[in-house]
Amino acid sequence: MGSSAACATALAGIASSAPSPASPIARSIRTRRWTSCWKTEPRRLTAGRAARLSRARARIVLKCDPVSSPKNTAGHIWTKNAKWLDGFAKFFEAIVGGFYKIPGTGWIKTLLHGTWPLGHPLHPAITDITIGAYTAAVALDVAVAVTGDLTLTRAADFVLVVAFISSLISIVSGFTDWQYTFGEEKRTGMLHSLIMLSVSVLFLVSIIMRGTAPDARGVAMWLSGIGWAIMLVGAFFGGELPYGYGTEVNRQAWNEHPGKWTKLDVAARGLDDRKPVVGKAKDLAVFVVKLDGAIYAIANKCTHAGGPLNEGKWVGNDRCEIQCPWHGSRFCVKDGGVRAGPATFPEPRFETRVTESGFVEIRAKD
Repeated sequence: MGSSAACATALAGIASSAPSPASPIARSIRTRRWTSCWKTEPRRLTAGRAARLSRARARIVLKCDPVSSPKNTAGHIWTKNAKWLDGFAKFFEAIVGGFYKIPGTGWIKTLLHGTWPLGHPLHPAITDITIGAYTAAVALDVAVAVTGDLTLTRAADFVLVVAFISSLISIVSGFTDWQYTFGEEKRTGMLHSLIMLSVSVLFLVSIIMRGTAPDARGVAMWLSGIGWAIMLVGAFFGGELPYGYGTEVNRQAWNEHPGKWTKLDVAARGLDDRKPVVGKAKDLAVFVVKLDGAIYAIANKCTHAGGPLNEGKWVGNDRCEIQCPWHGSRFCVKDGGVRAGPATFPEPRFETRVTESGFVEIRAKD
């Protein structure tokens, strides 16, 4: 489901050969501090490890490190030593990642993330329907068992089918979000997924038995009850992702955006067309860029997982969209709007003006 968030600044452009231990790159890598969304911990990277990273170019960008995973979550307690989950994670990651590499699947990803048309993560919204419908179906089964009113069986069966259909959407949207997670966050998401997949199998068997073996309806009802109980456990671990790890949480939610004109340490005359710079408004990093003579400003941290937008690349027909270097979310720098996921929340945008002294000032824009 984001990442937790990706926790490190991108290390791109390192040559395929290993850096010399004495080189500036190696020195900076060895002493770099990787920043978690929750805390900062020292992370020393030896020259040997830097060499391995150089040879494995797909892993040069360290978006998260397991040492930065929050330790105060149930996910940490249950998954810190659960290496067996990693095998399942690699399997499903290959399937999900492989599917979205197929040309023409971008709109599916945008839809399942909730980028469009919801403008809100789809998975938590659809899981409410799934859990609610399964609960209603089991409640109707209990009512049938207690009262003997067989007229409720059709309602129970119908609601159960609705729940199962919505669970399929929950599964594919969940895996679409989950592919960007790392470390214990990924393990917790994998545990959640395996439990929920098992629940779906139990409910599917129950549906089939209800339709093909009326005499075994009692067994089918028991299967639904067991599936519902297991579902609560899976939902618990699902809740750990946003609340414990910050998965899919808007990375701009807690930042203060200046309501009054605030001066940045950015000189307007130093701006070149489509070459963004990062200004500071107190603790807020601001993406400032000149486009065709006009100056625009949005927040620099990607709302999806905190990636640095100033390190992204320009995309789109008019080259007015910046693509996050971490997971490929695209934002229009003119209005902050999301043009492609996995991000679902727009970037805060700012009005800009140039002072008499030549510096850029910003103010939050509604």
